[in-house]
Amino acid sequence: MTFLWFIVWFIANIVGSNEPLRFDPVNAWAGTLILAVALDLSAAHARTGSRRRS
Repeated sequence: MTFLWFIVWFIANIVGSNEPLRFDPVNAWAGTLILAVALDLSAAHARTGSRRRS
């Protein structure tokens, strides 16, 4: 998910205007990066927690 976000941002940065990642204050690109990282981490956590021990 994070790699896909990077590709989308990179293409949008080349095609459109130059949009830097700003974390203070958070702009839309940085906010979606934070969301992508959170989704990646939560998906990894959900996969490891769903295993049953026998």
